[in-house]
Amino acid sequence: MNTSISIFLLLCCCISTCFSSPVSISDGVFSSEASIGRNLLQAKKPCPVNFRFMNYTIITSRCNGPQYPPNLCCQAFKDFACPYAEDLNDLSNNSATADANCRVPNLLVPVVLMAQARCFLYMPAVVLFSLEPNPSCMTSTSVPVPVTLLQMCSNSKEIKQLHAQLVVWGLIRRRINASRLIASYVTFGQNLEALSVFHTISSPDVYAYNTIIRGLILAKCPHDSLLLYNKLLEKSLTPDNYTYTYVLKACSHLKALSEGEQLHAQIIKAGTKPDTFVHSSMINMYASSGELVSAKRVVGEFSEENVVVKNSMISGYMNQGQVELAHQVFDKMSKRDSASWSAMISGYTRNGMYTEALVAFREMIGSKTQVNESTLVSVLSACGHLGALDQGRWIHVYINRTWDETVSVNLGTSIVDMYARCGCLEFGYEFFKNMPEKDVVTWGVIISGFAAHGRAKKCFQLLDEMAAYGTQPNEVVFVAVLSACSHAGLVDLGRFYFNQMTTVYGIRPSIHHYGCMVDLLSRAGRLVEAEELVSTMVEEPNTVIWGALLAGCRIHGDLRRGEYAFKKLVRLEPLSVERFKLASHLFVDTREHECVCKLRKDISDENLETTRGSSLIEVDGEVHEFVASDIDHRRYREIYSVF
Repeated sequence: MNTSISIFLLLCCCISTCFSSPVSISDGVFSSEASIGRNLLQAKKPCPVNFRFMNYTIITSRCNGPQYPPNLCCQAFKDFACPYAEDLNDLSNNSATADANCRVPNLLVPVVLMAQARCFLYMPAVVLFSLEPNPSCMTSTSVPVPVTLLQMCSNSKEIKQLHAQLVVWGLIRRRINASRLIASYVTFGQNLEALSVFHTISSPDVYAYNTIIRGLILAKCPHDSLLLYNKLLEKSLTPDNYTYTYVLKACSHLKALSEGEQLHAQIIKAGTKPDTFVHSSMINMYASSGELVSAKRVVGEFSEENVVVKNSMISGYMNQGQVELAHQVFDKMSKRDSASWSAMISGYTRNGMYTEALVAFREMIGSKTQVNESTLVSVLSACGHLGALDQGRWIHVYINRTWDETVSVNLGTSIVDMYARCGCLEFGYEFFKNMPEKDVVTWGVIISGFAAHGRAKKCFQLLDEMAAYGTQPNEVVFVAVLSACSHAGLVDLGRFYFNQMTTVYGIRPSIHHYGCMVDLLSRAGRLVEAEELVSTMVEEPNTVIWGALLAGCRIHGDLRRGEYAFKKLVRLEPLSVERFKLASHLFVDTREHECVCKLRKDISDENLETTRGSSLIEVDGEVHEFVASDIDHRRYREIYSVF
């Protein structure tokens, strides 16, 4: 790689004149990389084209569009390089001078970069750009170069390198470069960096606002995106349909019906003709707030069937738990695209209908419809909840064989989560380690997986690795860590991480964090400390908190605190038979037989039924569920003999 970098750096820096006669390049120029040199610069052959009369436009015209195969692009680069072969030969004889910084005509610098980028040669084009020694070489002709290179960056590290170089050469001040940089950061989930660049633009245009608003929505910060939209209006900029689409999505996430209705009114007042995507986002906004009548009214504005609009209606029904209505819309559609299937499959998953999600996915594959990322994420989640490891593995293989794009962080995280939920944690961990990009959700998933499997030590190790990786843990990660401490009985470490969460990371403890701590202290028999912690809570303790305390009281035979916790539970959840049974066990253990009789009478009087336990088992790719005391299956005797 270092040799390749040197070759291209020399090529950029030392080419000075054009030759009219054909020449060839000696092997000595490339030393051990002679074969690469011959392939790249057409060594040992006369140059087919005199570059004297070629320019940037001619070369790039041969490299644009999907109809041009890579060999044409690379040939253009060879055509460019051949006339300068003698200069390269001179370099091999140490005859080059150190002051040949920018002997390449200014016009040719972008040619090298563009050809390098589009041919996918042996080193990233971003490296060439960062090594360009003289900013005076970057004339107005080079404006598209940063934009092109940003589009070709494959990870956030390359984007940051290119960002630094744009700052060094002062090219970040050009709005087109800054706006494209924001879009690149958003693509890889680097929203803090995107915001930082956005705030350096003196007068952001609508494109810049749209890009950062979209990034904030993807980062699950819809409230911030609405604030930016208000700033856009304050700057007297005119929103376009992209703006409306993104802001309506923010309203959907927030279930902000009032703001959504105001935006609807603004669109009408502005006289903007909404496109299909604006209408689709508007339907989602109304449906997410439960205003299905208003959503239907928007659908009614279309005189003919529109697939995008119908898809939004399916999503709206699914979000409100109206699965049957969503199914009716889907069944009546004469045309279905990948988004139609995705809306159904993700809807089934959100509503806990995991088996139906897998059935729909098989039907989608059978219909030859192109599978999108959203569908894969949903169906992997369904496999994880069902413990359907065989089907999850099949989907993973399907992704490897058919997925043309790079596996995104979101999709990769779903694969890790599926393996962790299905009990195949080590395989999920191997996949996790090989992921080129990881976000806080990815780290949270793998830490939660190890916590659920009782691997507390590994959780702490991963938390340290996460910090070294440069990702700050969020509240979900700390729930997993505290849960691991609880299962392992590590009280002191639990207290340490609980305090670190607030003092170091500034995360306010939620009801879930308190639940983990109460469970940890109660399991360890520190019931006084657990009760004191509950009394310090700002939020009203819920059933999880009191249930954890009651369970601890049962383990350690603390009747007084157990009765107190039980009374709190009855007020919050009067018809929970599980709580009654837990209290009953406490009274039995402490020989309070009168209390036991009273509780059992209360259960009988209220006709409370215990939720029966169930088991899931996967056989030949099909998941079967068995419920306790179920004798409906014709082979139930054989089943029970196995269980």
